[in-house]
Amino acid sequence: MSLLDDFAHLQIPLEDVLNATNNFADKNFIKHGGFGKIYKGKLFHHGEFIDIVARKLDGKYGMGSKEFWTEISMLSSLNHPNLVCFIGFCDENDIKIIVNKYEANGSLDRFLSANLTWIQRLKICVGVARAPSYIHYDEARDFSVVHCNIKSSKILLDDNWQPKLSGFALSLKSTKARRHRLLLAPPCGTIGYVDPKYIKSSSVTHKSDIYSLGVVFFEVLYGIQAFIKREGLGLLAPLAKSNYEDGTLDDMINQGLRKQMDPESYKIFSETAYCCLKDQRGQRPPIDQIVYALDKALKLQLKSDKAEVEVTETETDSWKVVNSFEFNTVNVGKNLDHLKIKLHDIQLATEYFAEKYWIESDGYSEVYKAELEHFDNKNFISIEGKDKCELPKRRSFVALKRIIKTPDNHQGERVFNVEIETLSNCKHRNIVTLLGFCVEIPEMIIVYELPSNGSLDDYLGTTVKMTNLTWVQHIKICFDIAQGLNYIHTSVGDKPIVIHRDIKSENILLNEKWEAMICDFGLSFSYQSDQLESTLDINMIVGTQVYLDPEYAKTGRLRKASDIYSFGVVLFEMFCGRLAYDPLYTMENSDGLAPTARLCSRKSS
Repeated sequence: MSLLDDFAHLQIPLEDVLNATNNFADKNFIKHGGFGKIYKGKLFHHGEFIDIVARKLDGKYGMGSKEFWTEISMLSSLNHPNLVCFIGFCDENDIKIIVNKYEANGSLDRFLSANLTWIQRLKICVGVARAPSYIHYDEARDFSVVHCNIKSSKILLDDNWQPKLSGFALSLKSTKARRHRLLLAPPCGTIGYVDPKYIKSSSVTHKSDIYSLGVVFFEVLYGIQAFIKREGLGLLAPLAKSNYEDGTLDDMINQGLRKQMDPESYKIFSETAYCCLKDQRGQRPPIDQIVYALDKALKLQLKSDKAEVEVTETETDSWKVVNSFEFNTVNVGKNLDHLKIKLHDIQLATEYFAEKYWIESDGYSEVYKAELEHFDNKNFISIEGKDKCELPKRRSFVALKRIIKTPDNHQGERVFNVEIETLSNCKHRNIVTLLGFCVEIPEMIIVYELPSNGSLDDYLGTTVKMTNLTWVQHIKICFDIAQGLNYIHTSVGDKPIVIHRDIKSENILLNEKWEAMICDFGLSFSYQSDQLESTLDINMIVGTQVYLDPEYAKTGRLRKASDIYSFGVVLFEMFCGRLAYDPLYTMENSDGLAPTARLCSRKSS
């Protein structure tokens, strides 16, 4: 009764639903859904007739009271263009019905093998990815949602082919503070889509939805459903992974569709779909990077088709572009022997990279935390003439960046070399400290200090955490970032000038005193003070789109001012309390916060 009271405003009388569906007439029957029969109808609601879908739930199909109220609770509190529109529910005479808005083109699974163009398929996938981006990370809410049952039959298409994610009966809710943690739950979902790690461990995370998304992307690419009925094929996911790794994706793609694909668009899409299916959850990309990559693939395809779309960035990677340096082998200077850490020690500290030590991942690395013995950089005068065993050591909690090895991708090696070379020359309170590294086949690992308060992006858009930081602390953090930038932009002794090229709130760490430190120098560019900035024409543009200097992206001319532009975006993030890629901004402009900030600034001046 308490649930009925809570959602009383959403109740629809059974009589109204019967009238809308002509008493569930056969002519209005659509299909058997996962939890019962589905009918279409025309409901008189709030003074007007609207086209609806009524899901008449049947206990024998598996849905009970818990799932029924879960779906109502979720849909009534979520609102996004790529989520199904919830109208209301009926719970009378032991009859349970969920009523949603009718979408003219039905579910995506009906159109996988249809004659949809590659651009249509890309647009659908971009919209599909925006739905979990919203339910996972929308900062306007105090909770986060894991869908747990993403599949093509749960993705509805309106009359403009815009996708709408539905089917929240199995979804799970957590507080924002715990949204990156494991949720213990009995495995559920649909065979072929459900995360194997979820089945094995009875624990689910947002990365479980990422796996299901990857399956849907390959369904769209191949034009077949996740469970392949052809003899000897079985499930789509392992087949798709094998095809990608063997370079045989083309064998499964309709050749007429394949001819439509721009090579770079196809590369980005297939790589993104493949990374979603990684066995380890930590290796799967975050949802915002997936949205960004798919949006990039769509823009490239539109440009290839001579559509009037301006592309302002050049990339070779699906979510972060590669560094311009070319290293064929790992090249660590001999004068850094005192920073070398044995792989065995790292494996013991992380229990062989167990998931409980994992922090995050990006396109080329995974980051773990652990307690580890390392060189004591705070208690030494000189290492000259000393044996490694004589050097001071201490034990502390550290961050471990483990480079991901993938076929035909040397980006990790480039990042590894650049980061160690850069940080070994940087000694400043506002630059993260390099504590060590490991180069033992097959691993490349960088060891940093681990500031206790995480990264700045954790505190943006989160009302509770933002209010815990005073305005003075906001200003002090911004000042610290500026101090760090001033240091790397200035030649000191043998230290070259460094341009970071990826300044963003995610790359600002906060220690126990809320002092800010710039990290992640894998994309940085160094040059000597006697080299003129005007000569820095870079072939490869790197950075994160919503923070990227437009002039640098357009011309390839790199300046210290490019970092200043990115820093300006971070300042506005601090001022507005929202991340630069918040849907509030990206729904208006794919470049995020910066265009909105400029517009508001001009209006106020």
